[in-house]
Amino acid sequence: MTDSQIREFIRSGWPFFGVTSKGDVMARYVVYGPVFRWQRNQMVPMPLQAGDLLWWLQASDEDDDEG
Repeated sequence: MTDSQIREFIRSGWPFFGVTSKGDVMARYVVYGPVFRWQRNQMVPMPLQAGDLLWWLQASDEDDDEG
């Protein structure tokens, strides 16, 4: 999945599994369930959802562009 597809699935609330351009593995297993991120050999739920998670993804993209 592309980053834009992942963002669309986060907005829609539907299940998905994808890898961002930065290599982050993200998934949602049930409709409108939490979004999980691969971290230290396990999938952990993200504390942010929907618009907040989209803002977090955008901010992390901008941080990478500066460095």
